[in-house]
This record gives sequence, C-alpha cells and structure tokens, in this order.
Amino acid sequence: MAVSASERLTAKTRTMTDSIYAALDAIDAYAATAAEIAAEQEASGTPNTALVKRMGQFVQRAGSMTTAIEDDVLDHLNFCNDRLFSIEPTERGEFI
Repeated sequence: MAVSASERLTAKTRTMTDSIYAALDAIDAYAATAAEIAAEQEASGTPNTALVKRMGQFVQRAGSMTTAIEDDVLDHLNFCNDRLFSIEPTERGEFI
C-alpha cells in the first residue's frame, strides 16, 4: 500500500520542525561562544579590542537570525504544523 500524503507530509514537517529548532540551538551556541570570547578578551590584561568588537558583531548578527526565525519562519511553521490534521480528510475528499 502506498504511503498517504498525510503520512509523507507529517514526516517531512517533523523533520523541518526539528531542523528549524536545531538551527535556533546552533545560533544560540554560536552567540554564546562569541560572547564568551569577548568576555575572555575583556578580562585579560591586554584585550584585543578589535576582536572584542568583531565578537559583538557576531552576537548581534546571531540575534538578528534568531529574530528572523522566531518572528517569521516559526509563524509559517506553526501554520504547517497546525494544519496537518486537515490533510487526511482532504485525501478522502472531505473539505475542512
């Protein structure tokens, strides 16, 4: 028996959801590492101010990526997850 559209799309939606949340985790880890490097430099006796500035830029960019995902991507992802229930009835010719 063929795999239904509902099963196929549900599996892909789970993969997509996991990937998006993994990306958010990776961005958080990236920002934390950049902030840690900046803090280490600032605490040293002779901080590399250019490196501290660069790490600040990386932290800021990571924040922008997180905002883009949380404000836009997750809105669309929530719709996709929320509407998975409708696929199976639609396959049967029922419109919800």
